[in-house]
Amino acid sequence: MPRFEQHLVVGHQVGRPSLTAARRAFSLTCPVTERDAVVCRRRVQFAWVAEHTGGVASKYDSYWAGRLGEIRAAVERAAAGFPAVVELPGLESAGERQSWSGSAEVRCRSVMRSSMVHATSLGKVVAGSGICAAWPESTFRLCIAAAGDVLTVSAAKGGAVPPPGPGAWPPGPAPAPGADGASGPPHAGSAAGGDLPGDRLGQVLDATAADGFYRALGQLAEMLAGPRVLRECRGADGWPRQGVYFFFEVGEVRADGSGRVVRVGTHALTATSQATLWGRLRQHRGHVGGRHPGGGNHRASVFRRHVGAAIIRREQLPGGLLDSWLDRHGPRPGWAVQEAHVERAVSDHIGAMPFLWLSVPDRADRGYVERNSIALTSRLAEGTDQSSPRWLGRDAVRTEISQSGLWNVDHIRHHREPGFLDLLGQLVQQH
Repeated sequence: MPRFEQHLVVGHQVGRPSLTAARRAFSLTCPVTERDAVVCRRRVQFAWVAEHTGGVASKYDSYWAGRLGEIRAAVERAAAGFPAVVELPGLESAGERQSWSGSAEVRCRSVMRSSMVHATSLGKVVAGSGICAAWPESTFRLCIAAAGDVLTVSAAKGGAVPPPGPGAWPPGPAPAPGADGASGPPHAGSAAGGDLPGDRLGQVLDATAADGFYRALGQLAEMLAGPRVLRECRGADGWPRQGVYFFFEVGEVRADGSGRVVRVGTHALTATSQATLWGRLRQHRGHVGGRHPGGGNHRASVFRRHVGAAIIRREQLPGGLLDSWLDRHGPRPGWAVQEAHVERAVSDHIGAMPFLWLSVPDRADRGYVERNSIALTSRLAEGTDQSSPRWLGRDAVRTEISQSGLWNVDHIRHHREPGFLDLLGQLVQQH
């Protein structure tokens, strides 16, 4: 085994002890092999958790201690008012549970409340680490998805926030009207200074407006206690009858590390439609029970249609399956079973996506909010955020999706109408 000393020295990162600390704790005086390093690191993690949480280490503690770096980044995003999601690979190997659903609320260095042993462990590790102490007036809610694969972090209203990321203006109580309905103060060299060429000025104003849009969503996230994951939602969860929804996707982030909107949608835009917000979300989610649990009907949900087609292309499944999937009249002969498999894959993908929702009772306002939100997030209009190289939408059949960075094809070239951010702010405050 090669000497592994240089890889053990990792500075002062929480939960990842240096070689010096490990030797001091366990009197290691001999050269450290890779196997020794793993064992040593695990022992120090347990010792660190026990010391900082004031109790006997749970079997889940070392897992959470090992993910504190990612959780810290999520806490910082949540404190800034943005949706924050952490993937949890390997959590299921830490224990056997029918459901991993659980939550903990941490304020400063204290666990305010928690549910389930694994979530209580999470709360204690986070509180003991002190990563929430920078916002002493904020309460952070950490929610583990039922499948144990995703952790969402949100911050209750009333705490300080860290410095904003690139492109964001200093935090304040609400966005202020800017040029052409944008929110936030003029940037240096913007229209107020009059020293930017037209194209550059347009980019600055677009970025300012996009930041205002995401700032409003951050305020909405605080009011909702964070985004929900669709597969965990049920009709009895207290949805407004009408509204607009905003989907995010794990791995899709803005330049500042906060979540990037990947789909905007609404419902009931005609005078005769009786569709509801939950009815539309349920169509996107697919079936939970019944004869085909985990399935769905992509012919009733254009969102499912787009995602399924992208999955078929990425997995290089037969062309006949794609033709059948895109046939609006039903499965073509011989392809029904294969379509059912794709429906389940679509349910898995969409079901894991965090989303926010906004109550918008007025039909005209719903259409207005939808198309202007798309305008500020589409790369073909005023959106400034790029999709990641591995985003599934890059394999979409419709080029509008891969080019815009959204699971939308309507309004992707629409330009923001004056006053949109003002109305959006008002709707968020009324939610």
